[in-house]
Amino acid sequence: MSENTNIYGFQPSVGAAVVAALLFGGSSLLHCYQTWRHRGRFFLVFIIGAIMMTIGYITRCISAESPSQLGPYIVQYICILLPPSLYAASIYMLYGRIVLLVSQPQLSIIAPTKVTTVFVLGDTLSFLTQLGGGSMMCSASTEETGQKVLIAGLIIQLLSFGLFFVTAIIFEMRLRRLMLFRNRTAWRTLLYFCFVAAALIILRCVYRVIEATQGSRGFLSTHEAYIYCFDALPMFLVQGIFHFCAPGKALRTGGGSAKASYENTDELN
Repeated sequence: MSENTNIYGFQPSVGAAVVAALLFGGSSLLHCYQTWRHRGRFFLVFIIGAIMMTIGYITRCISAESPSQLGPYIVQYICILLPPSLYAASIYMLYGRIVLLVSQPQLSIIAPTKVTTVFVLGDTLSFLTQLGGGSMMCSASTEETGQKVLIAGLIIQLLSFGLFFVTAIIFEMRLRRLMLFRNRTAWRTLLYFCFVAAALIILRCVYRVIEATQGSRGFLSTHEAYIYCFDALPMFLVQGIFHFCAPGKALRTGGGSAKASYENTDELN
């Protein structure tokens, strides 16, 4: 590859990368504070993803200044590609904790004690596959193979998160059928936020699958506006919504105000 070759195939925007880095960085710091304040250590995986995303866009600023340099390009690509897997793992853990909090594990089609194991294993497989495929795509000699591996990893993530989304929706529908809520509880708000985050991650994953299918010189890959609209913006919204209902606080204080009356739950199983 020539030293003067633009790896991106277009001139990336330094300004857009700076704005994204500031937004993700500010959100990351706020999540660190909220997690420390409410002792939500289980949310650390999410914070790692937020920090990775910040590093990704900081490195993209550097890479945009020197678009022919392979090192910064690889770092920004990997650090922007992988964080949604960490967000997903955190959402799986939140769902399991919410199910245990309401003391109705039989309403979940997958036991809350197994949710983390089942979905995080799929998420880990997706993470490693995307890491391998993304790394291979950064080299011209292995780009085609890397493209196929990356698509496989993204499809695994899409299927895993799709199954989780269905599981969580069924759980909420069963709660709605069996429970009479007199007040909006914090954990219920958190569950709805998980639905929103899940939908955003699925949207982003669909975009990434289409982008990877087109290849590194495809329409989506070479038009930067789509990267920010369908990747950066959804992932920032995923980070942002959990500022309004900090998981550590919601799970610590949200269980006591729900008034419920249960009928025979065996008929649901």
